[in-house]
Amino acid sequence: MEVRILADTNVFILFTQRLPLPSKVEEALDSPETERFISAVSVIEIFRLWQSARLPDNPDTWLDLALASWTVLPMTAPIARQSALWPWSHRDPADRIIAATAQIEKIELWHTDTVLKGLTGFPHRYFRNRLK
Repeated sequence: MEVRILADTNVFILFTQRLPLPSKVEEALDSPETERFISAVSVIEIFRLWQSARLPDNPDTWLDLALASWTVLPMTAPIARQSALWPWSHRDPADRIIAATAQIEKIELWHTDTVLKGLTGFPHRYFRNRLK
């Protein structure tokens, strides 16, 4: 049975850099039966994290190789619309776009975001970030 997972930016970074994740997440993302997705907004977040020195390695040296086994989902007009319509107090546009991507594309978002954890309207599964 094929599994479809939309990883948030943090899960994507931890997985591709082989940093600790809950074993269930690592096993699912490593499985040949898993179709892996990220939002295009995650690429922006990765470069912003590097620019702010929160990611040590320049993404230009590893990101293209990491993305080769992932499907990058674009921000479409329906995704943009949905990201703006939720009545959430959470205003982070990247998180809203990633959640809207999960909702519009009907793919469960796997994330470590404690704010998204408490929100509704999109399919998601929260995992505790073992690095914090």
